[in-house]
Amino acid sequence: MHIDSIRDQWLDFLRSERRTSEHTIAAYNRDLRDFLVYMKNANTPITSTSDLENITITTFRAYISSLARANLTNTSIARHISSLKNFYKYLTENEITKNSAITILHSPKIPKRLSKSVAQIDIRPLLESFHKIIPTRWMALRDIALFTLIYGCGLRISEALSLTPSDINTSDSMLRIRGKGNKERLIPLLPIIHKKIDEYLNIAPFDFHPNDPLFRGSRGARLSARVAERDIEQARNYCNLPSTTTPHSLRHSFATHLLEAGTDLRTIQELLGHSSLSTTQLYTKVDMGRIVETYLHTHPHAKKTN
Repeated sequence: MHIDSIRDQWLDFLRSERRTSEHTIAAYNRDLRDFLVYMKNANTPITSTSDLENITITTFRAYISSLARANLTNTSIARHISSLKNFYKYLTENEITKNSAITILHSPKIPKRLSKSVAQIDIRPLLESFHKIIPTRWMALRDIALFTLIYGCGLRISEALSLTPSDINTSDSMLRIRGKGNKERLIPLLPIIHKKIDEYLNIAPFDFHPNDPLFRGSRGARLSARVAERDIEQARNYCNLPSTTTPHSLRHSFATHLLEAGTDLRTIQELLGHSSLSTTQLYTKVDMGRIVETYLHTHPHAKKTN
């Protein structure tokens, strides 16, 4: 089978079966094309499945080195490697061909980037803007409830969208969250969050059984993250807020605003569902000045003696 046919089949698979965004598909296509051009320039053109099968780890590493020499960032190099691995995964799963060498290829380390929190003064206008940008009232109330919940409880967007009515314990106002690794945690549900969820549920045109999706799309299915991200993009544009205003930035804002109010990191760690305190410190962008101040006021040797 010719390489062009294989590539087209892979891209069609990503589009139709994996529902991959067109932006990601275009990036995958460019990355694979870059690799094919490199191989052609190295006098080892790839035209068939046998050519794909016979590429050695040395060749793959030489290609990655060429990207580094071209001054690509580690993030870009990691994406190129991810594209190649995705392509070969497709080849293996569909029994077209396989190459174990690609599995040995490691991505460069990418420095973790801090999220940017939304200023407290901007939270209310952001949430209230959904009434103005979403013409269908129950959908506007849904978005207000969803993003009030994410900000008020520090949830990941995937955690919020996976909720069902049974996850809300009305007797003690607690919310059950299933996080990464299917780990469960309980988070207090503030009255304002409970109110916004009730306002949405009371007007939404669906029945909500205990195990049904809590947040629904226009046809009643579980709301997709893509739609939620689109809606908050409209809201931030309406409020003239930066492009860093995303569902995840609201989770980061939850942690940052708690820290600014004096909440200890261990508590924030539990609320966010982090297994490591170092991850919580990254999320909250701990101010070294605050740490020094706390140290000087709490360590016994730092206290003034009479």
